[in-house]
Amino acid sequence: MYIRSAFPASKIRKSLLALLIATLFNAALFIPPASYATETKVPQGGPSDPKETESFIDGFFNRADIQAKLAGAVIAVVKDDQTLLAKGYGYADAERQIPVDPDKTLFRLASLSKTFTATAVMQLAEQHKVDLDRDIGGYLNGLRIPNNTGAPLTLKQLMTHTSGFDQTEADTDEGAPQDVYPLEAFVKDNLPTVIRKPGEAFRYDNYAYDLLGYIVQNVSAKPFDEIVADHIFTPLGMTDSYLILTPDVQKRLAVPHDGAGEPLAQYATYPNNSPDGGLMSTAADMARFMRAELNGGKLGEASILSAQSIRDMQRLDVSIHPDIPGVGYGFESSFPEYANGQTVIDKAGVSSGFQAQMWLLPERKTGLFIALNSAQQARTIRSQLFKSFMDHYFPKSPIPPQETAPPISQTKDQLRRLEGFYRDLRLPMWHYDVVAQDGGLLVTDSYGTHRLKQIKELLFEDEAGRKAAFKDGGEGKLYFSYNKADSWSEKLPGPKPFSDVPDNHPYARFIYYVQQQGMLGKEDSLAFSPDQPITRAQFVGQLLKLSDIPLSPEPVSFADTAQSPYAAEIQTALALGLVNGTTGDAFEPDRPITRQEAAVILSRALLLGFGSAGAVPLEAALQGETDDWALEGVQTVVARGYYGPEVVPDATGAVDYRSKQPMLRKEAAAMFYRFP
Repeated sequence: MYIRSAFPASKIRKSLLALLIATLFNAALFIPPASYATETKVPQGGPSDPKETESFIDGFFNRADIQAKLAGAVIAVVKDDQTLLAKGYGYADAERQIPVDPDKTLFRLASLSKTFTATAVMQLAEQHKVDLDRDIGGYLNGLRIPNNTGAPLTLKQLMTHTSGFDQTEADTDEGAPQDVYPLEAFVKDNLPTVIRKPGEAFRYDNYAYDLLGYIVQNVSAKPFDEIVADHIFTPLGMTDSYLILTPDVQKRLAVPHDGAGEPLAQYATYPNNSPDGGLMSTAADMARFMRAELNGGKLGEASILSAQSIRDMQRLDVSIHPDIPGVGYGFESSFPEYANGQTVIDKAGVSSGFQAQMWLLPERKTGLFIALNSAQQARTIRSQLFKSFMDHYFPKSPIPPQETAPPISQTKDQLRRLEGFYRDLRLPMWHYDVVAQDGGLLVTDSYGTHRLKQIKELLFEDEAGRKAAFKDGGEGKLYFSYNKADSWSEKLPGPKPFSDVPDNHPYARFIYYVQQQGMLGKEDSLAFSPDQPITRAQFVGQLLKLSDIPLSPEPVSFADTAQSPYAAEIQTALALGLVNGTTGDAFEPDRPITRQEAAVILSRALLLGFGSAGAVPLEAALQGETDDWALEGVQTVVARGYYGPEVVPDATGAVDYRSKQPMLRKEAAAMFYRFP
């Protein structure tokens, strides 16, 4: 017997927001932070002196731009089996003026839990209780995972996010502190299907790590949290680390804050001992864990793994290309462009109101850890800290000319097979439009258009030096990875032509994009009718298809949507706060949506976390009439350029968005193509 909410709107919003912020923070293209000069002499070979290390980190947190984003934070720095620094900054509870204590204040570390889960799996492998290359079916106590591929699914593939699951997220993964949701029930309630050959493609996989915890629990015949406590926390002296939120733990947990800096209520993770994201710990404890990871699994006389198992975990060899760091067992590489030629592995974590990241430099015996009790306003602190740390302690050395191989350059015709739309495997609304040129590619995404020059076969580099690569998956499949680190993208099949949309139609690219995305699946037709209005139901249905979130199983709230093919999508949009009714219990699903209504829905989606971590309302110069309730939404959409050729700014940059006119189907296609 367990207690949890079935599909409450607040939980959906929290889970979705955490997922999308995590997705895009871990994934997105980051503009390199400004360089900050330091008067301290740069240490040779990394940090070594505790006072100098503290002075450097203090300088970072004293920067005005960091102070403006900060609620509270803890930092740990280790080197050569020594903790050089474990320090708190800001407040664990600003309202009560309780400062962060690195030894006592607990932070949610979210997906850093995965490193501990992988460690528990490797411990069982060392004991020959599991085989990393064996199909997992024998470890599931009779539970059967549907597999449409005929290929085995192994522990290695679960640990490297290459399961091939159709769903890698649960309906919701956070709830009220008192809610009870056991691991076994969670795994069974959210059972996915293997739809892609395991090992073929990378898609960040929270469910896979919950499944790993379930397997550890089954094989060990003990609750997962007890196994981690007995075999990792206790040997390493991590006396202030927990997987389950108890009343005593909650009292020590830092207060989380949302993107606007407002405090959030504390919450429990689902499942309650979540192997994918339940870890709560201190800076002092995480310093001990990093020291063990950098010392062949040992801390003093204690050993949690052999040196070989540690090396196996830290090898980031599941990658789209050998020249691009990939993922290991519970580790990844989030900011390779800031590594300055060093071997760096890391693990990041984001949950509602918390962020954390751990970086390890195994060859330098150096580790860096940060945790924050804030959300979007602190999302750049991690990347800036890492860049500043690497530039200070491990500055980049110029590569001798003789070590630089000349790039290859293929013709446009040779590269044409790479052209097309690529859809992100984890977040379908994220897409790339790839066009071949002589010697390289033009890639368009939500950040703009990037010119990639070819370096090697299937390997490219943009103007800023960020690498991109393709993988031939066989059977006509192509995968692409560029500026989104938490999953690859797959090339979509070519479009089926509409009788009323010729190739030279000004909206053709947008229209065929929505078709290739599968957004028109409920409107099977040989014609698109580009000049016809799109209905309220169709607009919401197409938007929800882009998000790929689970649809609400709740009964419809609007009486007039019961017979709509988009009833579940409308109900989900209502639960998410994307839409409102019109009058009484009506939604008017078949009424043409106005352009300002569409703008408000899309701007709400942005603020909820759809597609753009940290999105905020924007202002734009408008002409024409827009109702007051829609003004902010229209300005945001116009400022972000979510429109097609029907909108032309005047000489001053002002736009007549024609807010009160019905939105045409071709115009909605352009809006979705530009989003996020």
